[in-house]
Amino acid sequence: MPEKPAKRLPGRPKQANTDISIYQTIISTASALFKEHGYEAVSLQQIGKQCGVSKQAIYYHFASKPELFSVAMTTMLQNIRTVTSRLLDDAGQLEQGLVLLAEARLANPHAEMVTMMREAEPFLEKSQLHAIREAEQQIHELLAGHFRLAISRNFLREEDPMFLAESFSTLMLMGNRESTLPKYESPLVLGQKLVALFLQGAKAH
Repeated sequence: MPEKPAKRLPGRPKQANTDISIYQTIISTASALFKEHGYEAVSLQQIGKQCGVSKQAIYYHFASKPELFSVAMTTMLQNIRTVTSRLLDDAGQLEQGLVLLAEARLANPHAEMVTMMREAEPFLEKSQLHAIREAEQQIHELLAGHFRLAISRNFLREEDPMFLAESFSTLMLMGNRESTLPKYESPLVLGQKLVALFLQGAKAH
C-alpha cells in the first residue's frame, strides 16, 4: 500500500515570513535614513544597527548599497503615489484633496529628491536610475490626471497638466526648509496657503 503524501501545512514557511519581515524592515529603515541624511552620509552598518540586523543580513537581501537605495526609493515613491491617489480620490473636490496632500507632505519633510539623486547617481546602474525616475514620474502623472480633469471642468485654466503637477510638487519642497514651517501654526495652515497660492494662479478666468 503506497504511503500517503505528507500533509502540507498552510501558509508560507516560518523562515519565508521572517525573511520578508527583515526585508521590509531594512527597506523602511533605509528609506528613513536616506530621507533624513541623504545618500552619502548613510552606511550599511548604520542601517543594520538602526533596524537590528547585521551587515551580512543586509547583503543577504541586497547586493550593494546602490541596490538598497534604488529599492528603498522606488518603494517610498510607490507608497507616496498610493497615498496621493487615496487622498485625491477621497476628497470631495480638488482643492480639498490638494490641501490634504499638502498637509501630509509638509508634515513629513525629507531631503530633496534632487539632492539625494545627485549624490547617488554616480553609483547607480542605468536600470536602477530608470526605476526611480519612473516611480517619481508616476506620481506626477497621477497629479496631472486630476489637473486634466479639473481643466476639462473649467475649474483650472488651459495649461499643460504635467507642468501643473511638477509645479505643485515643487511648492511642496518648502517643507524641507527649516526656516519655513515654524512660521506657521501647523503643516495644515502652510498647506492651505500654498494650495491657495497655487490655485489662484491656475483658476479659470
